[in-house]
Amino acid sequence: MRRGYFAKAAIFCLVVAGAAGVYFYASGKKGPIVEDEMFHEVTVGDFVHDVVEKGEVESARNVDVMSVVRGYRDLNNFEILWVIEEGKMVEPGDVLVRLDSSALEEEAKLQRLDLSGSVAGLSKAQNELEAAQIAMTEYVDGLFVQEKKELEAQIKFAEETLRRAEEYYAYSSRLAAKGFVTSLQLEGDKFAVDKAKIELDNAKLKLTVLVEQTKQKKIKELESAIGVAKADLESAKERHSIEQKRLDFFLEQIKNCTITAPASGQVVYANERGNREASEFIVEPGTSVRERQTIIRLPDYSAMQVHVLINESRVAMVDPGMKATITLDAFDGLKLLGTVTKVNEYPEPISRFGAQIKRYAALVTIDGTPRQIKPGLTANVAIHVDNKDDVLMVPVQSVMPYGDEYFCMVRKDVDEIEPRKVDLGPSNNRFVVVNEGLQAGEFVSMSPRRLLDTVEMPELPPEQPNLKSKGGRDQKGAPEKSPGETNHSGEETQLVDRVLKNFDTNNDGILSSDELAVSGGEKYTSADQDGDGQVQRHELIAAASAEEALEEDPVRIAEDQPPQAVGGAQ
Repeated sequence: MRRGYFAKAAIFCLVVAGAAGVYFYASGKKGPIVEDEMFHEVTVGDFVHDVVEKGEVESARNVDVMSVVRGYRDLNNFEILWVIEEGKMVEPGDVLVRLDSSALEEEAKLQRLDLSGSVAGLSKAQNELEAAQIAMTEYVDGLFVQEKKELEAQIKFAEETLRRAEEYYAYSSRLAAKGFVTSLQLEGDKFAVDKAKIELDNAKLKLTVLVEQTKQKKIKELESAIGVAKADLESAKERHSIEQKRLDFFLEQIKNCTITAPASGQVVYANERGNREASEFIVEPGTSVRERQTIIRLPDYSAMQVHVLINESRVAMVDPGMKATITLDAFDGLKLLGTVTKVNEYPEPISRFGAQIKRYAALVTIDGTPRQIKPGLTANVAIHVDNKDDVLMVPVQSVMPYGDEYFCMVRKDVDEIEPRKVDLGPSNNRFVVVNEGLQAGEFVSMSPRRLLDTVEMPELPPEQPNLKSKGGRDQKGAPEKSPGETNHSGEETQLVDRVLKNFDTNNDGILSSDELAVSGGEKYTSADQDGDGQVQRHELIAAASAEEALEEDPVRIAEDQPPQAVGGAQ
């Protein structure tokens, strides 16, 4: 009897359990809400889409005081011997910097010796030219005339000698005919006539050669000597000019080593921050200065601007003319208005050792600069890209695509979830405007995809993807994105896991306020989208997907900045 009782009881329990299972399976399309599911209340507020970046205040009209000392051979850098105190007011002509000119002064001494040699060479060349010109005059007007007259005298003498020889020969011929002179004497007188003729012809030939050939040759030689002397003189003049210019160059560079103020203003050092590729530049005695390097700036405080670097993912949103709100780390509560005046078309150079994030430089002019604003202050610039007043907003992660439409998971009561089609407006990295489909005060799920199995979604045409059948992936197998949401790459997931490993001490997958308070964890508080003081895993992923908010980079981007997060809604 006891065995039969227990057997009947067991059979009855199995029947009841089976009936309950069938009942819940048949009628339970809607399941219980996941206990750890988080919901966000739909609110009406002002939608603000800001691009927020850090920057540095600078003058829009700086008077740059730079080194104009030019390098020479191995002299390319010059050390600062003395520099005026930073912050001091100066007037035009006041000495600002003295550079080391000892090497230039040594070069100037050597150059003076070279200049003296060039002066001696120039004097020698001038004398040689004058001597060549005198030689030309001497020959044409003196030596040539003298030689010509001597040859003409020789011709006269030869003619007289020939005449006398011919007369004597004629006389000897008459005597020889009478027998008074021997034939041998007659031959001697005839030889004297022939000799006189030869001497006369030779004298005439010398005169012809002198006038027609020797004179021309000698003139050419003298003209050549004059040309060479002129060329040597020009070369000596050029060398002297070069040596003089070189000396003047050194003297000018020595003078340039004393840098004076071109205008009145307050002294600001043009210090440069260093990185692994470029050494830093600190204005102080002993620092080397290169040519054209700015040492001091004299800013115009009536026109100030902020130099900011915009992440490449947001630079397309920013255009010149957009308004901006500027806050300064040095002045709490001070808000300034500004206008974007310039956005560079090309990114700034990237260090190969740093984070490979491209950033574009932009200038934001400060409207009505207060007197206390100084160059070098750190500024937080919120550029107003878009804004709408009194609109419904929900977090971007609460909206999921379904086919060609968007849905939110709306909580009707504690045990019922309703999928609601929504019509969306503009979005930023955190919130999206809802034009239609939701009402203020309703609660939407922050992880709608987790509730797909507990709700009944409308049927989709065959050509559209079904999230339930495909596990929330598109036709190519990639997870579909919500407005403002990006695909979670493996790199982002690894980054989030690393952050949780470093700061999640109790391993619950949530960063509490105590865990965020430790050194290095405070920069992740901006990922807290619901404002509950805790950062969950999906919030970290959303922040990482939005704008590399979890990049372990010393230059934090908008999501890491306390004043106002990028795309924050107000």
